[in-house]
Amino acid sequence: MSTEFKPNSEEAAALDRIDSELKGFKRPSAEGIAPEAAGDIGELCKKYEALKKPLEVLIAFLKKIPGFGPKVAAALEFLMGIANAVCQV
Repeated sequence: MSTEFKPNSEEAAALDRIDSELKGFKRPSAEGIAPEAAGDIGELCKKYEALKKPLEVLIAFLKKIPGFGPKVAAALEFLMGIANAVCQV
């Protein structure tokens, strides 16, 4: 028996917000941000601040998915911890 996981209205709104915020946003390269682009860190932190609450909702949803969900949630929580430290959020 297959259980389908569908986001509730709050989770769907969080996903839509994340998608909307990230459309057209220039992401840092895999090599990271060069020291001469330090101004980009401020922009990344602004974007992270806008996404933090929707990401927290998404993490709660991911934790409900058996198998891979909690692992993906843990990875996002780890990355958010780094962002919290860097951005002083």
